[in-house]
Amino acid sequence: ILFLLYSTAKGILLILLPLLIFGQDFQSNLPIIIINTNGNTILDNPRIISDMNIISNDSGINKLTDPYNDYNGKISIELRGSSSQDVFPKKSYSLETQTVTGENNNVSLLGLAKENDWILYGAYSDKTLLRNNLTYELARQMGHYATKSKYCELFINSNYEGVYMLTEKIKRDKNRVNIDEFSNDNPLSGGYIIKIDKLTESPQDASWCSNFTTFNNDAVCFQYHYPKANDITINQKGYIENFMNEVNSLIINLSKNQTNINSIEKIDFISFIDYLIISELSKDVDAYRISVFLHKDSELNNGKIKMGPVWDYNLSFGNVDFCQSSNTTGWVLEQETSCRTSIPSIWYDLLQNDSFRDSLIIRWGELRNNTLTFENIFNHIDSVGNYLNDAQNRNFERWDILGEWVWPNYQLGLTYQDELDFLKYWIYNRIV
Repeated sequence: ILFLLYSTAKGILLILLPLLIFGQDFQSNLPIIIINTNGNTILDNPRIISDMNIISNDSGINKLTDPYNDYNGKISIELRGSSSQDVFPKKSYSLETQTVTGENNNVSLLGLAKENDWILYGAYSDKTLLRNNLTYELARQMGHYATKSKYCELFINSNYEGVYMLTEKIKRDKNRVNIDEFSNDNPLSGGYIIKIDKLTESPQDASWCSNFTTFNNDAVCFQYHYPKANDITINQKGYIENFMNEVNSLIINLSKNQTNINSIEKIDFISFIDYLIISELSKDVDAYRISVFLHKDSELNNGKIKMGPVWDYNLSFGNVDFCQSSNTTGWVLEQETSCRTSIPSIWYDLLQNDSFRDSLIIRWGELRNNTLTFENIFNHIDSVGNYLNDAQNRNFERWDILGEWVWPNYQLGLTYQDELDFLKYWIYNRIV
């Protein structure tokens, strides 16, 4: 009985601590997420069981004293990211909403589509707090699925952690990457999601090295994302590996033979063109080579290979001081940098094809008349900046880094507004 009383009192205290520290007058126009790890430390692996509570009022005014009206339940949580885990004190997290018995709990959080896998992304080196948000919004306006997110302010065990983005994970789902689910071993019956990414944290047999080569003539290795590496069958592995090798051959032949891209049935070229435009516009330092997703639907649904969804653009739009990424001129694909060496060379082959290049020029012209106008881009930056204006003050009180160099910053704005102004200045000079 004494143990139960102690545990209950401890849990109540941890819930009330944010109130004791910030006072009952703490409020935000952003939703508030409160995580209680019950005395445990959040690790990279394994996940730990915790409690999560979310306050999100229709009025747009959220106080720590308000009821937990969006979510009040269990989660499992762990650190996410690779280099960012060691470099940045502000951590990002992967979490899974669970039932009290530990089963997946598909729920809608902050109005996002029901699921159980989520990310709490904490921008640190991106002091605008919105480079990912901007990129995903532009991709959606271009007609593609991009992960949806909601800004929030985060407390963990009474500690204020700043402004975060509650973000969907890239998954096969009718509301996310809408491709057919596998119901059996037949490799033609479902769709696939694969990616090019760092291999350091991938388990054995989670990837394969293809016939694609980089500008440095190294093999390009793809990772299985859906089906997951521990679920994908031998037949499914063989199918997607052979399919991608065929895609590689088709693209090489496009360059050699000047084949019209409209005659190629296995590749959705508009998705390749739009991915190139976003990557070159933003001068993303990881473009083409890290955090690169591709997907294809089943053969029953005309399963062409498509680029995307776009992912992880915090190191873009002038935020990086290496690989010439801060320069507003030049193409990522053409500038001789150490980053370029690991880019798949098929992108160069595509640009040598007249019909691909002509389609790229036409598509750029279309987008510059709508999605990629200065007015549209800058209005979005201003809108998000205004929405975050109060919360960013608290964020940068918690993380006092404005005007300080944080890897790999190029810009060192003294204020949040300086960071927003530089972002618009960089984009303007990049486009003109």
